[in-house]
Amino acid sequence: MDSPTSAGALPEIDWGAEGIESELGWALPLALQGFTRMGSEAVDDVPGGSRGYQVLVAITTEEPSSQLGLAQRLGIDKTQMTYIVDALESGGFVERRPAPTDRRVRQVHPTDAGRALLARTRSALRGAEGVLMRHLDDDEQTTLRRLLARVALTAGLGTAGPDQADPTFQHPLAVPERSRRRTATTTSTTTAVRPSP
Repeated sequence: MDSPTSAGALPEIDWGAEGIESELGWALPLALQGFTRMGSEAVDDVPGGSRGYQVLVAITTEEPSSQLGLAQRLGIDKTQMTYIVDALESGGFVERRPAPTDRRVRQVHPTDAGRALLARTRSALRGAEGVLMRHLDDDEQTTLRRLLARVALTAGLGTAGPDQADPTFQHPLAVPERSRRRTATTTSTTTAVRPSP
């Protein structure tokens, strides 16, 4: 017998019954498993997989950063970050350049091949996300993305703030201003104020 999802229709959830479907701890792992399964194929061509993809996103949308700065920003162990950047560089997708303000610091920059890989992978990943969220309309998908991003920004912090954070969890830096769409006006002001890690 077909399941309700394979038949194309979802059963109604009785939210008042407070059953298992209403539990965040049940829903999030299942959604993550589905995303991991479908998304892993989309990032298969990127050295470093999903983490390599995150590096490409960060270095093409934010101000240039050092390898250590990227590790802190993305919540990736600095040793693992070295392997990821090495693999991306070996593939010709990134290059390390001395920082203009401190020649001892090497910044990670995307190459044209890296930008092309990011565009292809992003398109494939959006396709996988569309399959995962196929039972949501476009507005609901946008709302889900935005709400999850807001939750994720503070997910690693305790109720009392950064001092209560789990020391074993490398939480990414919550600095969404780094990912703001740049214009001629914002680039000049943000570059002046924002320190480059």
